[in-house]
Amino acid sequence: MSESKVKIMVVDDEPDMIFTVSAILEDAGYEVFGAEDGYQAIELASQEDIALVFMDINLPGIDGVEAYRKIKEVSPGTAVIMMTGFAVESLISQALAEGAYTVLYKPLDINTLLLAVHEILDSPCLLVVDDEVGSRESMRLIFEDLGYRVAMASNGSQAIDHVESKHYDVILMDVGMPGIDGFEACRRIVELDPATRVIFVTAHEVDQCAGKALLAGAFSILSKPVEPEHMVALVDAFVGLTRDAAIGSDEAVDGEPS
Repeated sequence: MSESKVKIMVVDDEPDMIFTVSAILEDAGYEVFGAEDGYQAIELASQEDIALVFMDINLPGIDGVEAYRKIKEVSPGTAVIMMTGFAVESLISQALAEGAYTVLYKPLDINTLLLAVHEILDSPCLLVVDDEVGSRESMRLIFEDLGYRVAMASNGSQAIDHVESKHYDVILMDVGMPGIDGFEACRRIVELDPATRVIFVTAHEVDQCAGKALLAGAFSILSKPVEPEHMVALVDAFVGLTRDAAIGSDEAVDGEPS
């Protein structure tokens, strides 16, 4: 059986742009889907395992930023590159704040486009699971700045749903969450995808959690507040990355006991 192609979606209200970008990507060996507005894009993202979206930032109906927000809800691991032919600084800032990988300006350069595709698809994929919005956002910003693709879940059930549809290289998992706790979620995730690496992040004493964490299938455990450099070094080690420079944030990732 031949290996399935990576799926990419091109979203633009100009059919000629969809045709041009799709042709470039198909020639490079990708399976490409087209959508002419944000609503079509959201529907496609919910139906297909889309790895990457090229999204025009100025779309009819809902703009590219709002469409990206909705796509993250139905397909959290999907990466997005925004495209624009105009100087729309407010939308660009919003898109980057939401986690868009970059913004490409029209007319698109073929080499720049393909380089961005390769950089994204070659980057490690991380899932952050924490019921505290602040903790999730802190970790997302740290790792996205370092080139990781980051998806987020607010509880164990969401995390399991994500893993059922996509492989994550590393999962940063809070222990105490409503519903399914981190230990049970970890056990189920390891059954679904033994290749993923789960790291627990908890405000409890590590000695209290270490035994349960190992039995659940976790590879390591970190204590909150987490020093960003320590956390990044551990995740990098699991995905085989090395870094020469220190990371940008000196603020620890904190949280309530969990």
